[in-house]
Amino acid sequence: MKQNFNLKQKQLPRLSMQTWLPLLQCSLSDLDKHLQVATSENPCLEVDSGFEISESSSDSSHRAYLEYQNHVSNASSDEIEWMSVSSQSLYEKLDDQITAPLFPTPISQKIARQIIFYINDEGYFEGDIDEIAEQCGTDPYKVEQVRQRFAYLEPSGVGAVDYKESFLFQLNDYELDDELSILLSAVIVQFDHIEKFVDHPRMHDAKEVLQRFRNPPAMEYMSNDEQLLPDVFVEFKKDELSIRINHAFYPDLTVNQIDKYDNFAKQKFKEARELVKLLDLRKATLYNVALVLIEKQYAFFMGGELKPLRLQDVADELGFNESTISRAISDKYLECERGIFAFKDFFSNAIGNVSTSEIKHFLQRLVTSEDKQKPFSDKILHEKIEERFGVQMVRRSIAKYRQELDIPSFKERKFLYKLEML
Repeated sequence: MKQNFNLKQKQLPRLSMQTWLPLLQCSLSDLDKHLQVATSENPCLEVDSGFEISESSSDSSHRAYLEYQNHVSNASSDEIEWMSVSSQSLYEKLDDQITAPLFPTPISQKIARQIIFYINDEGYFEGDIDEIAEQCGTDPYKVEQVRQRFAYLEPSGVGAVDYKESFLFQLNDYELDDELSILLSAVIVQFDHIEKFVDHPRMHDAKEVLQRFRNPPAMEYMSNDEQLLPDVFVEFKKDELSIRINHAFYPDLTVNQIDKYDNFAKQKFKEARELVKLLDLRKATLYNVALVLIEKQYAFFMGGELKPLRLQDVADELGFNESTISRAISDKYLECERGIFAFKDFFSNAIGNVSTSEIKHFLQRLVTSEDKQKPFSDKILHEKIEERFGVQMVRRSIAKYRQELDIPSFKERKFLYKLEML
């Protein structure tokens, strides 16, 4: 059925905002669950999830869903157990290990849990020992003693202050002879001068161990393997960009009259019809947002850079409130020839007349082409970006952009480059 994408915001006052906003904001993967809840509360509604699709279907989104469903439904007990373990957060994992014999007393456990509070997503400790001592009513020496015991926790290397200490923690996982253990400890501590150890007869063995270390230590807890479901497809058809809603993941709603016709039945019938309209309005809103994105970010879809674009710009274009656009793009994805992107990725702030997206791409190119013997520090990257674009920006923005691009710090890149050259 052809969808009507001309619904206007002026309809919203007649519809229930309490129903509309959650429906607009929920992700495509959660939409079926959201509507099932609505169905359970309304006898006039039936939901057909619409996913009984043959594998011969030519629609790629249908095939993707079938693969996803098959993966889940055919999971063995081992796979289910793995999924359960992998869903445990870093902080839950650490908290489960705060027990005897490593932490035998209530005060040691209290200190350990306070230390966990200051461990970042990468697994590094960012707290202040003196501050933690004061919070726990103890002395800094005791706090540091407890932190050192994190060398025996999983994931290995967590709780260290930097990559060097993390590697020293991770050495505990290996049964090494004395010569190799002493060599590795020295290499890690003096990594900035690793060339001193190149001719050591056990350097090859040391390199094999170094390559197994995790950097950052909580790496496996940072990954996100969740399948991204595109709400909208942007495709080339006859040399023109066209928009297609991902109907394969939209449940079909059926509105039925119930036998008795009292006020309750009339109200539920009205709410059911309203929900059908709201589902169409959700599609219309995403379609129209995508339409504006194609217009405003046409260069990107043609292989270029993103231009500065604010939520307010799209809101003004469509006659919506900015908060409505913010809800509409929350956890929504768009698939085009360049890949799958979050809707929010198309909104880029500007520094001067340059979008932050363009600055990030330039930063990525700088790091990719840097001299591995002398990688760029954030200070140098900052200077090069200001010179290239003729803008002024604070240096901490560089660190923020690096983290968003998953680019290691200057010291970490230097370590990785030296490790490659061994």
